[in-house]
Amino acid sequence: MTVEQKNQQRVLVIGAGRGGTAMLELFLADPLIDIVGIFDANPNAPALSVAAAHGIRTFPDLAAAIEASRPCLAFNLTSDGSVTAYAEAQLGSTNVIGGFQAHFIWNLLTRLKQTNEQVTHLAHHDTLTALPNRILFYDRLNQAITRARRDKELFAVLFLDLDGFKLINDMFGHDVGDELLRETARRIVACVRESDTVARIGGDEFTVILANVTDRASLDRVVGSIVSTIAQPFVLDGRHCSISVSIGIARYPDNSGTADQLVKLADAAMYMAKQGGKNQYRFVDG
Repeated sequence: MTVEQKNQQRVLVIGAGRGGTAMLELFLADPLIDIVGIFDANPNAPALSVAAAHGIRTFPDLAAAIEASRPCLAFNLTSDGSVTAYAEAQLGSTNVIGGFQAHFIWNLLTRLKQTNEQVTHLAHHDTLTALPNRILFYDRLNQAITRARRDKELFAVLFLDLDGFKLINDMFGHDVGDELLRETARRIVACVRESDTVARIGGDEFTVILANVTDRASLDRVVGSIVSTIAQPFVLDGRHCSISVSIGIARYPDNSGTADQLVKLADAAMYMAKQGGKNQYRFVDG
């Protein structure tokens, strides 16, 4: 028996309205929670279908639910999401949490869930630009490879490095430099589709996954748009600043079938663009 199994809390959900649905969704992915069942007098209660979809037991009446689930925590949630107080004596178990306590635990667990979501977001996103970071970028890149292999699709990986960023950062200070990076991120995102991924992987380096690229011409249009958009002057804290971008492009599966190699090849192509005069893009294969 694992430590998680030893510490697992059995939970009976009573009242399958909107609150019950939310409770189920909150607990389903928690390895420390064992949902032993759900009961509601209304056979059409929405959470009952959620329970059925996940193989969670439902009970014909409250007495059967309590008897089969003891000992456990019982949460009674009404259709409007509020907690209806059940006295412990009514439920027949000293292990059942009454309405006030259930409401407290509900709020506590909700906040813990929100905190966990915030921590997860911070772990996978760049704090300055809110873009995906290196970790999330590679996760999405591997997903793109799996999807493209399955669906016989093509996609491209772009490696971007800003030309002239260090000069502006040193001249005007880090606050202006940070705002320049944020505005650059917004401009790149505006040039691609929602299905694409734009990430900041460090410093003034960005990466892009362009999904389902069907032809070279469409790829040229998107990358050309990024180059021309970044070259437009920035107005930051009342100062006019200009930078450009050098971009390297690797394509799946033409150039490589692995995430690491695609990024390395795109990075090498980016350096070719810099050596060729900057403010341009280069493909791995010319």
